[in-house]
Amino acid sequence: MPIEITMPKLSDTMEEGTILQWRIKEGDRIKKGQIIAEVETDKAAMEMEAFEDGVVRALKVEEGATVPVGTVIAVFDGEGKAESVTEETRTPAEKPAEKPEEKPGEKAEEKPEEKAEEKAEEKAEEKAEEKAEEKPEEKPEEKAEEKPEEKAEEKAEEKAEEKAEEKAEEKAEEKAEEKMAKRPAPPLERGVSASPVARKIALEKGLDLGRIRGTGPGGRIVLADVERATPQKAPASAPAEAGAKPERVAGKSVKIRRIVARKMLESWQNIPHFFVTVAVDMTDVIRFRKDLEVSINDFIVAATARSLHEHPWVNSLWIDGEAVDQESINIAMAVATERGLYNPVIHDCGNLSLKEISRRTRDLADKAHLGKLVHADLEGGTFTISNMGMLGVESFSAIITPPQAAVLAVGTVKGEVVVDDQGEPGIAPILRLTLSADHRTLDGADAAEFLGTLKSYLEAPVTLVTCNYGQEKE
Repeated sequence: MPIEITMPKLSDTMEEGTILQWRIKEGDRIKKGQIIAEVETDKAAMEMEAFEDGVVRALKVEEGATVPVGTVIAVFDGEGKAESVTEETRTPAEKPAEKPEEKPGEKAEEKPEEKAEEKAEEKAEEKAEEKAEEKPEEKPEEKAEEKPEEKAEEKAEEKAEEKAEEKAEEKAEEKAEEKMAKRPAPPLERGVSASPVARKIALEKGLDLGRIRGTGPGGRIVLADVERATPQKAPASAPAEAGAKPERVAGKSVKIRRIVARKMLESWQNIPHFFVTVAVDMTDVIRFRKDLEVSINDFIVAATARSLHEHPWVNSLWIDGEAVDQESINIAMAVATERGLYNPVIHDCGNLSLKEISRRTRDLADKAHLGKLVHADLEGGTFTISNMGMLGVESFSAIITPPQAAVLAVGTVKGEVVVDDQGEPGIAPILRLTLSADHRTLDGADAAEFLGTLKSYLEAPVTLVTCNYGQEKE
């Protein structure tokens, strides 16, 4: 029985998906759990698995095509029917297509083609004429009449292609500079991994795929990478197009931009935000991070996880008109990539050690930049941290990701003049943290208490290192 494979909904916000690459072809036997395609969603490029055994009957969507969720992208034959599709049980419509392969008449037709490639064109033409005369005796009249015409057309096309290639090579040698100005210098490299639509657009724009950095799975070049690249046009053509508007070079993924814009607009319009900021002395964190070989951000994530455990209402979600506390602490961290903004999630932070948090943070950031995040990496966040300290931003306010109750904005560590307990001035590395909170779930006092706890952990980070807290995997 035919099984229709549809474009799956791989995330809560996914409305359409793009087939980056098929891992199967028609006629392949598929096992349950086998990777059949690479699909680009609104959040990341993900691998799609087969849910049942069977044989691929048809691929309905080409590589590079974008279709809505629920669209039939392939058709499988069930396992039972797949086993029955053998040489002995093929339909009458399929059998004639195979039988000619076994007939001596057809073997005789194939030999002139092989000999024509090995010998000179004159001998190939003579043998083609001889075979055309013999065919009426061995096969029906219709085939005898069609084959000479088909062979003549094929030979004419081959000659035309050979002549065209020779002329193209001569012109390329004589007018190399002019060629470079009009079209891409080298042809699209076969060794470069790129989707068909990316190759097509690169050829139209005159781009060299070898100079484009791929962000798809395994460094594969996808359409967005080609759109982001600058066309290699000759300077001589610029004056002629001076009156025309310059092409808009695509930057971050339009699809991801659209999703982020919709989410942020929904959040800002529907969630009553309020903001609380606190300054933290990071002297001890800076000293510890050098010894432990972890980042400042790792300390912030670990301290936030501990603080959320002590203030569970900050870790709640707004669901059906009420705040619902979450047992698991899943911290999403904002990662800015060339394609757009991703929020990969560190799951169950409350049970992880500082070093395990550091490892997971690095792994997720690397996967985000390489475009290898999967569905599980992006779902289930209960709290978000957005760190712009590495960009030199002193402080900022972030927008809450629904249905979460809050988001923590992290600025840069900057030396500032402070006064100690004895009234003596000095310089200390100060970090500013701003909590954006949902006033439907939290009050100002709740936000202040949470930030106070977070500050205490960061100013005494030894508690995050020496206490029996969290698990560390070998």
